[in-house]
Amino acid sequence: MQFIRKIKRNRAIKSYLRKLPRLLAKDYGKSKRYRPKQVRATIERNGLPVIYTCYAIAIFCSKKDFDEFHNEIGEACDYGVMRGEVGNLHFYGNSNFSSNDVASVGSDFGSGSHSMDAGGID
Repeated sequence: MQFIRKIKRNRAIKSYLRKLPRLLAKDYGKSKRYRPKQVRATIERNGLPVIYTCYAIAIFCSKKDFDEFHNEIGEACDYGVMRGEVGNLHFYGNSNFSSNDVASVGSDFGSGSHSMDAGGID
């Protein structure tokens, strides 16, 4: 059962990386970072998997915004752990991936290549 959950989580993360940069830019303008409520609203509006929204917030929001949002809603999620998981899956272990890296990887999913920039957090 845990294996199936992991597959679903990884698919959700991949869909966030592939689709959210374009959808967030359409909804709120192009930005290096978004607010957690913006990320959540865009996910809900576009029918993306909502169960793993914390990962999308870790990808597209600052640590400060991530922590404030989770404190507000009373959820215990770990920004560093989540970014580490995303980094291991899609950025060759780099948890300091930037918005440019996300855009690069998102556009590469269709081509079979998973290149990335060597940048840090924007």
